[in-house]
Amino acid sequence: MIKNLFKKKPVSKDVLIEKVGNRIYFGPFSGLKIPKKLNKVLSVTEILGLYESCLHPVLNELINCNIKNIVLVGGNNGYYSAGLSYIFNPELIKIYETEKVLHEFIDAWYLENKLSKHEINGAATSEEFTKINSKIDFVFMDCEGFEVELLNPSKFLWQKKANVILELHPFYVDNLLSTLCERFRETHEIKIIYDDFNENLKIETLIKAFDIDIEYILHPNHRWIQENGKKVFTSGSFLFLKER
Repeated sequence: MIKNLFKKKPVSKDVLIEKVGNRIYFGPFSGLKIPKKLNKVLSVTEILGLYESCLHPVLNELINCNIKNIVLVGGNNGYYSAGLSYIFNPELIKIYETEKVLHEFIDAWYLENKLSKHEINGAATSEEFTKINSKIDFVFMDCEGFEVELLNPSKFLWQKKANVILELHPFYVDNLLSTLCERFRETHEIKIIYDDFNENLKIETLIKAFDIDIEYILHPNHRWIQENGKKVFTSGSFLFLKER
């Protein structure tokens, strides 16, 4: 009991953000300023820049591809939309996010960092994608199973020339991987990317170096879905479709 009395209480994320200078600490988004209203919204992994670190090599590869126009489906808290704008400085990024309450978080990143032009829309639909008639260089997508409806270069011709990164959700759609590979095989190089379970070790190393005690969600507990009323853990997998 006496030992527990002197155990340090976990600190808030504000302390971590202050230690890293109110910026994303590591990875391709390193240096991106964190708006104050995002302090409680971002995860520890995002603050450290290690969130989905398995995608870092792919993003580094795309740096040389002259990315000027981006479509992002699943804006969420703005971490990726701001990060992609930060590293690519596109002429325009079209962001689709159905939850309007999240739009203010996305806008906050752009205001704080004086980033390039962005446009926030509601739901990404087949009708919306049909309206796109300009060249799109890069598509970044996380849309919980709707990727099978939104990714089809035969239907949306602009996708034939676009590089694509998407999080796969095979637990929502049967034969999702084979379906998408068949659609893009003629026009793209295809690579499957899996979660990096070494993220735990990387996070732990940094937390110890900063000499703080902070609570965060470890692999594999951070990915899960509700299925038949039960919490089911899932592993992250991504598809990288690189235009030939």
